Amino acid sequence: MNTTAAAITVRHSLFRPEQLSRHYFSGQSPLMSHLLTALSMTFPKGEQFFVHSVRQVRDQVTDPQLQADISGFIGQEAMHSQAHAQFNAAIQKEDYQLHAYEQQITNGMATLKTRSLRRQLAATVAYEHFTALIATHLLSHPSLFNGFDDNMRQLWLWHALEELEHKSVAFEVYQQVFGNDAPSLAQRRRSMRTISVGFVMGIASMTKTLLWQDRKNSLLSVPKLLLNARDSYYIAEMLLKTLPYYLAYYRADFHPNHIDHQPLIEQWREQLAINNEQIQHELKGYSRSPRAANTMWSVN
Repeated sequence: MNTTAAAITVRHSLFRPEQLSRHYFSGQSPLMSHLLTALSMTFPKGEQFFVHSVRQVRDQVTDPQLQADISGFIGQEAMHSQAHAQFNAAIQKEDYQLHAYEQQITNGMATLKTRSLRRQLAATVAYEHFTALIATHLLSHPSLFNGFDDNMRQLWLWHALEELEHKSVAFEVYQQVFGNDAPSLAQRRRSMRTISVGFVMGIASMTKTLLWQDRKNSLLSVPKLLLNARDSYYIAEMLLKTLPYYLAYYRADFHPNHIDHQPLIEQWREQLAINNEQIQHELKGYSRSPRAANTMWSVN
């Protein structure tokens, strides 16, 4: 049964890669900035694969509402892939790049496409649970972005909001096409275990590489090291807080919509609309008042 709370809206990102600063943190740690960059590296090819895995079985979906949600899911994921590809291209320099990891991700997605349709979709469902966990935490703790300019906030918060909007689509396609019998449940759990190890280790390895490549700014400064230590604690706290929701995935009766994110979604839909209007005014040459700049992202 489809339980999506509202229509899934496909929005264009207002991210402007030409305005990207290599070090886009201010008052935040280099660790957090590099962690988000590492996460971004997984999105272009990863989200293309998510769309591929759902499209492969779409003709077996009979629920009209779920068909409409699939269209929204595909549109949103396509926009995410495009925006993060632009970000990834703009952020990389000769001494700051992850091209080798990007190739590994490309190879990994190509290998997944050789697996059974059930296994491909189970992988997508697992990844979508991860992105929903991350999105929930980011939207619940927006102070993380206090040091980012509006351009970077727009990219990450726009993406996080839409991940929550379509969090259940791939899962519901999996349930409708493959069911929740013992083999399908076992595959869903097995895929999550495999992806958990690969995803966490991959992000950690990329973050470590970026910290080392940027060591002059990230590691050879006592104030930055203190910020890194602070945010290491923040990351550990995030992992502990999200652990119960991660483990819930292994329950036989799990459904993404068992957790009601609708109030959070509505809150950020409104906030994103305000921010996009401000950016559109800037692009048209209007100036933004200092008060608007200071309150745009103030969410309690």
